[in-house]
Amino acid sequence: MTVKVRFDKDVRDYAKGEKVKDDILKLTETALAQALEKFHRRMIVIEGDTLRKAELAGILAGASARVLSEVLDELIKKRLRDESEDKIEVLYATDALGEETFGRKRYEAFRKHFDVLAGSNVEVKAVTFKHTRDILGRTYDLLILDMSYDYSPNDLGRIIETVRGGGLIFILANPFKKWKDMWTGFHKSLVTPPYTIDDVKKRFNRRLIRKFTEHEGIYIITENGKARKKPKRSKSQARIKARKGVPIPEERLFPRELYEMALTEGQVEVIKAFEELVNGGMLVLTADRGRGKSVSVGIASIGLALALGKRTRIVVTAPELENVQALFRFAKKALERLGFKPYVVEEKGLIKELYARKIGLRYYPPAEGYRKSADLYILDEAAGIHVPILHKYLNKERVVYSSTIHGYEGAGRGFSVKFLKRAREKREFKELHMDEPIRYAENDPIERWLFDVLLLDAEPVELTEEDYELIKRKEVYLEKPDLDDWFENDREDLRHFVGIYILAHYRNRPSDVALLADAPHHEARVLRLKNGKIVTAIQIAKEGGIPKKVIDKMAKGYKPRGNIIPDMMVKHHYLKEFARLKGYRIVRIATHPDAMDMGLGSKALELLEKEAREKGLDWIGSGFGASEELVRFWIRNGFAVVHLSPARNPVSGEFTAIVLKPISEKAKKLIKKANDEFRIRLTEWLSDTHRELEPEIARWLFETPFGEAVDYPVHLTEIQKKRLDAFTGKVLTYDTVVDAVRPIVKLYFLDGWMKPYLDDRQIKLLIYRVLQAHSWEETAKLIDRTETFTMIEVRDIIRGLWYYYKRLLD
Repeated sequence: MTVKVRFDKDVRDYAKGEKVKDDILKLTETALAQALEKFHRRMIVIEGDTLRKAELAGILAGASARVLSEVLDELIKKRLRDESEDKIEVLYATDALGEETFGRKRYEAFRKHFDVLAGSNVEVKAVTFKHTRDILGRTYDLLILDMSYDYSPNDLGRIIETVRGGGLIFILANPFKKWKDMWTGFHKSLVTPPYTIDDVKKRFNRRLIRKFTEHEGIYIITENGKARKKPKRSKSQARIKARKGVPIPEERLFPRELYEMALTEGQVEVIKAFEELVNGGMLVLTADRGRGKSVSVGIASIGLALALGKRTRIVVTAPELENVQALFRFAKKALERLGFKPYVVEEKGLIKELYARKIGLRYYPPAEGYRKSADLYILDEAAGIHVPILHKYLNKERVVYSSTIHGYEGAGRGFSVKFLKRAREKREFKELHMDEPIRYAENDPIERWLFDVLLLDAEPVELTEEDYELIKRKEVYLEKPDLDDWFENDREDLRHFVGIYILAHYRNRPSDVALLADAPHHEARVLRLKNGKIVTAIQIAKEGGIPKKVIDKMAKGYKPRGNIIPDMMVKHHYLKEFARLKGYRIVRIATHPDAMDMGLGSKALELLEKEAREKGLDWIGSGFGASEELVRFWIRNGFAVVHLSPARNPVSGEFTAIVLKPISEKAKKLIKKANDEFRIRLTEWLSDTHRELEPEIARWLFETPFGEAVDYPVHLTEIQKKRLDAFTGKVLTYDTVVDAVRPIVKLYFLDGWMKPYLDDRQIKLLIYRVLQAHSWEETAKLIDRTETFTMIEVRDIIRGLWYYYKRLLD
């Protein structure tokens, strides 16, 4: 069907009365026609200092909403939207909507004109950036994004992707000349002592402005109502093409109605793959953002539940409840399509449980889900979940791991490197990758712009055989890059640098790039091969050197921005003098995913330490999600653990560890003191706060680079000593002497390098059974032995330790 995209006479008369130039109306008509014909999105950036830009957005968006209302039935008929989406939906996003705020005034100026023109079949939702979780999984036809005062790149990434093909995005911006040099609320959040707002950079703003002008499909209107960047030719005709048909398998186990909900061949493949899970199995699903991954899983899960022909319970997990809203919504739609009347349980406006007759889907946090009994386990955004927890689901009869590759929640090959490589050793599984977008057609210019400006699809440089030879010989050097040059001139090095993080780390956010660009205390370091290729990326934050007045406030609870490590040392170790020292906190360090386990990370730390020493710094430290691999890496590079968070990160499921390596003698004294204190605390925390900490991680947390025993007196009564003799002599049982065993085990973990030798398995046994007080049944499962064998082995270990430490306690 061909439609004429032309605003009617009422709109033009109204616009003329508001002094909107005809070429601006034509620009908007052309943008809308292009969007409808290509099933893409278009963007119109409106510059301005006054409320005029919001008024203009109201007129242009209202006129566009009226046109879209007229073609709504055709869009549904051609499967460009769901039949339930029978209204034109508009999203207005801004930094503030409170009374008397400028954000509120701009919103009201927008509505004043929009409501006159839009018509009745239009729904507007206003949201502040702080509450964008409310729009996750939703889709809109028009977006007005007010970036006049504040925004973060995370907001940008999340909000832009809610707009469907055929829609328009209006950006309210300050005049570019002013915007280049202005500070936003995001910038003010980057100020940390001893820096001031004057030290904050504006590199990201300038990058954003440049990308507006570089990319196709984006048009710019200046504050005086002129088109600075407009389509090469006006277009008012749009031929709306139907979404191409998707073949439905003739041989299928699931109802045809479920396959009819699929909009792409990729979705059909996912539903068909779920049929294979009826007899058990594992499926791994990956996709870029906006490919309908979660939607497909939601539909297919209902098909599986029906095919099992029994009461079916499905556990759904993800880093956050927000991640699975599309899954739940389409599972609900699938049930309704099949004639069910589903019952929904919500939590703060988000679906948490879904029930229909003998089918139940329920969300659990990752660390809880595997403990529940279910017929199917679905892990969405799996790359954001702690790897040891991912492994807990591997032995389930039916399990689906689903993850985004590029996009706001992107994970890249890190998911493959960190989890799938090891998963293949444990079981067979099917892998599927989804390519075709569902929300808009392929080659959408706004997706290209968004991925470019936020570097969502950045990739590391390709390595050759010659490069691997250089790596083996460690022919590398550490460099501090010129970030002004990287950002202003859009260097490939920036893409290679960020690409390493995207593909090597499990979770990346667009604001990480802006932090690197603009935070005054953040810097980059790269490890380059002799030929210039970047193989290791490091982002550091300069911390410490805090004035005495601020330190005194910190001791009373004040938390300065940044300075994470000094703040922790003051509050948890009462070492106020540490906050005066200066150091580097390594925010992120990652090696090229094709060159891992080749010593590059350790080499980078060695060279960074050398730089810090030459600059007269006192320490180097880092905070990270504690996995066995990472804790071991830092310990083996001479870092001491000084803190472990009391709770798991709600997103990754990991406890956060903080490590430090002293450079100056003063720092060495303080860090050793903190490390000793931490080891003492850990012996107690493991039976309470950290009872669920993986023993293989705890084992490395006790290691120390200082090599000395902790000065911590342990006292046993004469009766306790005799009872220990009786236990090791097989007279008494473990459960009757645990009060005497624990002090001996604590002595071992607080000892220095000269302590008795135990292998990794024996160490894990002591942590799990003695310090964490798990049952014999649980402990036997840990080492895959019988309970009797486990009891005997624990007795043998304690006998050796008691023989060694007995003389020290006499």
